[in-house]
Amino acid sequence: MAHPVDDFVAQRIRQARLMRGLTQSGLAAQIGCSFQQLQKYEAGQNRVSASRLYEIAEALDVQPSYFFDGYDSTAPQQEMDNTASRILFALAKVDDPDVRESLCRMVQSIANSNGGADSFE
Repeated sequence: MAHPVDDFVAQRIRQARLMRGLTQSGLAAQIGCSFQQLQKYEAGQNRVSASRLYEIAEALDVQPSYFFDGYDSTAPQQEMDNTASRILFALAKVDDPDVRESLCRMVQSIANSNGGADSFE
């Protein structure tokens, strides 16, 4: 059974990839691994090494800490995870990059107005 941190990191990789509008194949090519290996990372089947996580962060233009931001070992994540997945899947279907960016900024603005100070940038 995977450690909860590994599951959280796997989900954050997937979220960041979807936010950037990248396919699994596209990200895998950027970091020099197979599509299947990236699938295993995102599913939490394989742990991600520190060096690979750094490469993923570089490819997705996020800080390595992004993959741990919001982790709380005492808080249930399922509801937030489901909501985030629904938003990301919908966002990935938006073809216009300017519209995607506007939507991301809008959601970030709403989050900031509710007391969240973290940024995607």
